[in-house]
Amino acid sequence: MTRRACWLVLGAAAGWLPLGLGAAPEDPGKTVVGKVNVAVYYATDGDAAVAGPKAAVLGKVIEKRLRNEEKLRFKQYRLLGEDTQPLFRSYENWAQPLKPSDEVLVKFEARSRPTQAAIRLDLELWLSRKKILKTDVLLEGDRPLFVLGPEWRGGRLIIAVSLASDPGPR
Repeated sequence: MTRRACWLVLGAAAGWLPLGLGAAPEDPGKTVVGKVNVAVYYATDGDAAVAGPKAAVLGKVIEKRLRNEEKLRFKQYRLLGEDTQPLFRSYENWAQPLKPSDEVLVKFEARSRPTQAAIRLDLELWLSRKKILKTDVLLEGDRPLFVLGPEWRGGRLIIAVSLASDPGPR
């Protein structure tokens, strides 16, 4: 027996060499079944400048949606941050919209097979490393889930969770 063959036999017997010389099988749970976008907005009836210089003015579509919800109706809105993460078929996923801060985290996991237009998720909202909300939700197309968050700098935080649209090939 050659030295190489002896080494392979010993390695396989020890259990640390992969069986077969082909590629390792892919984990089906790591299949990406969609993308989830999490955004944090600042809403206030006062001066929106207190949100800071990096806070962006919202687009008209999202601002109109926020104003259409009575509990989310404020005079001014700003985008503080957002994060888009892949949604794995069988693993939990985390979004961190205020990077590098971990003050706002959203954990999500697929509960069902996604369709082209919707997916059911287990969703958790974490603020200051404390879980404050746990629910299951059906996210549909371009309809975000809005969560009225805590008071902050004279206004309120609003956390939006939505399916991220795939821009397709460019």
